Amino acid sequence: MLLLTIDRQAELPLHRQVVQQLRRKIERGDLRCGDRLPSTRRLGDLLGIHRATAALAYQELWSLGYLDLREKATPQVRQRRQLAGGEARSGQRLDWEALSSATSRLVFAEDQAVPPVPSQTDLINLATLDLDPALFPIARFRECLARVLSKDGAGLLGYGDRLGFPPLRDYVSRRLRQHGITAELPEVLLTNGSQHGLDLLLRLAADGRRGVAVEEPTYDTFLRLLHSYGSPIYPVPMTPAGMDLIRLERLLRTTALAYIYTIPTFQNPTGISAGQAQRERLLALAEHYRVPLIEDGFDEEMKFFGNSILPIKSMDRMGCVIYCGTFSKVLFPGCRIGWVVADPDCIARLGALRRTQDLSSSALLQAALWDFCEHGYFDRHLARMHRVFKRRMRCALGALRRHIPPAHATWADPPGGYLLWLRLPDGVDADAVVAYGLRAGVRVLSGRPFFPRASRAGYLRLSVSSAGEPEIEEGIRRLELALRTVHQGAAQLRHSAPTTAKAKGRWSAGRPHAGRVS
Repeated sequence: MLLLTIDRQAELPLHRQVVQQLRRKIERGDLRCGDRLPSTRRLGDLLGIHRATAALAYQELWSLGYLDLREKATPQVRQRRQLAGGEARSGQRLDWEALSSATSRLVFAEDQAVPPVPSQTDLINLATLDLDPALFPIARFRECLARVLSKDGAGLLGYGDRLGFPPLRDYVSRRLRQHGITAELPEVLLTNGSQHGLDLLLRLAADGRRGVAVEEPTYDTFLRLLHSYGSPIYPVPMTPAGMDLIRLERLLRTTALAYIYTIPTFQNPTGISAGQAQRERLLALAEHYRVPLIEDGFDEEMKFFGNSILPIKSMDRMGCVIYCGTFSKVLFPGCRIGWVVADPDCIARLGALRRTQDLSSSALLQAALWDFCEHGYFDRHLARMHRVFKRRMRCALGALRRHIPPAHATWADPPGGYLLWLRLPDGVDADAVVAYGLRAGVRVLSGRPFFPRASRAGYLRLSVSSAGEPEIEEGIRRLELALRTVHQGAAQLRHSAPTTAKAKGRWSAGRPHAGRVS
């Protein structure tokens, strides 16, 4: 006989009370596999509930796997596999290291080498390229989101156009004309940030045989993306003017390439901007050897000092240049909206590829961003960003000059963007500076992850994107403490000249890997 009770005063529906009590009896073993339960009519009579309520309870227990229900047969308890919760999650786990491909193991190992960001509250972060949340235009964007949702919510909550929300694509096309780029609607693809665009491009043409020529150093996350595809990487050294085009041409003469990848404006990590003549020569090489040129314009809008130089894409007559951009680095990263501008045939192929990946982007977010732009809010926000970051970059450059002597680090003043690239003297370990910087309360990045191959020279990358002026000043002062400590240690090592592996091990022990932040 079932000992079930019904509490008609309880908030829990009657059928749920039955479900909970029967489930508990089955899990405790009071009811065993093969035991038969009363019919729905009989259970209803026993508990004083409607037959339909009893049937609803049995149906839910069947869907949870506790009962077998057959036509013209009484319900029967079945053996159900134990739920995998808490202590039940045990046994032999799959070996995902063995199941992973060689390239994915490499990417995972690189990712695991990145230490977590320290949680200390007084840490000044000069490492990340994330924008300062205090600058996010939250109220305006909320207004735009509500407006488009109210106007066309049903249309925006379905799957969107694979190439992106057409009005926003049109806006991107019109805005790029300010940068000298002529692009019609079939030449514009909206992506989930610029990284998504780069991923699609590698899926399109990087097949593991043809590699990609990249600047050295370059955007570290793009290097990891190349590793994930198993694409050969061909580093071309950076000069103060940009990519070394003599070395690039030597490479082009002998090597079949899928792409040339360049960041000609406010290059990540060096902050270098290539001049007009450099851009023309680079385009001429890409055209002559018929190799697509990926121009990463992630930071194009953030010009503070001097005159702007038009993108390479503005001179592209052959459809050789693929221009990638993003709203993330000037608006807020969470919007995840970027774009690829390329030959219509290239865009159509990228659109077909993205249908196999994520079908489409969020039409709702893209429509809200379009509304934000069409009402002039983006232009006003961009003007504010220019004012704020011009002051922050001047603050950083002034603090570097005040606090850091040339013997400890050298740098070039960038014409815009968020980044500063410091070169350390020979023999000074950038990773050690990062470690001592964390102890002093400032986080910066070692330059090592930005190099496709091992580099003997030590570099640091600083970013002003998320720190205010007082923090920048204090952070650079703390950085000098770390530089001085490591500089003195390197000088002592040179004088003592240790030669044994044991002596070298004492100095190198405990250096943390420098974190990667895009």
